[in-house]
Amino acid sequence: VLKKDVSFFEVYGKVNYTFNDNFSAGGNIYYTPSFLNSGAPGTYASIVGKAIAPSTWFGTSGIGMYASGEFGRQWLGTSDSFYGVPAFPNGINYADYNTWNIGIGFTYKVFTLDLRYSDTDLNKGDCNAFTSAFNATGTTNVTPINPSGAGSNWCGAAGIAKLSFDLTAMTNLK
Repeated sequence: VLKKDVSFFEVYGKVNYTFNDNFSAGGNIYYTPSFLNSGAPGTYASIVGKAIAPSTWFGTSGIGMYASGEFGRQWLGTSDSFYGVPAFPNGINYADYNTWNIGIGFTYKVFTLDLRYSDTDLNKGDCNAFTSAFNATGTTNVTPINPSGAGSNWCGAAGIAKLSFDLTAMTNLK
């Protein structure tokens, strides 16, 4: 399935296969000719998986549980010359990188608590060149696109906790 969404990515596709009530896997691909309006083309592809615990694990409590994860790769091109710097007057050739996350979630009626670990292999120097982080520090993170050596932690490992609820299922809250 390919769809068009000009608000962020020009073309994207998703595929998901449900093996049974407890296991599913899939993949995603996104493409834009100008990632974040930088002029650099961008493609992101990932594989995803999810395992849902059998409902019998929690008896009749209504609580559910799942584990899920994703591994993806971001390919980026060169920005427009507007974003160039003296070392790269024709634009910045952004670094490609991998990203991944793994998590566990708990559900009850329309509520979901998702606890997740997310990380990337994008180093601190390339992260600074990519994000232009205002709080980048140091001089030891020199990369071809970051000759200053300032590094950013914005692209590092993170623990994420998300509590959400589904308002479309208000009938379940009776």
